[in-house]
Amino acid sequence: MAAEVKWWNLSIGEQIGNAGSEVSRAIRRKNKHDMQGAQEFCIHAIEMLGYTKQDPKNVNRRGELSNAQEEILDYIFGDNLYKNDDESIMKWYNAFL
Repeated sequence: MAAEVKWWNLSIGEQIGNAGSEVSRAIRRKNKHDMQGAQEFCIHAIEMLGYTKQDPKNVNRRGELSNAQEEILDYIFGDNLYKNDDESIMKWYNAFL
């Protein structure tokens, strides 16, 4: 719980920006065909987005955050059903920087 509370002290932009850094690392690893590294960074990003969803100040963004989790999971682990590419994934995260 202490980790979540510390995370909650960050602004939504800082939270998503930090998660976006992990997503960016996952994408770079995927492009280097290092799927283990890509998956590790992806999981860390999913955890960060989960903390962000639990943050009381973000209650109205839970759907958006769930969508972000689903899209990065699909892009790194899945069949890319959403037809994303590196740029389309990062566009959302970059909007918070």
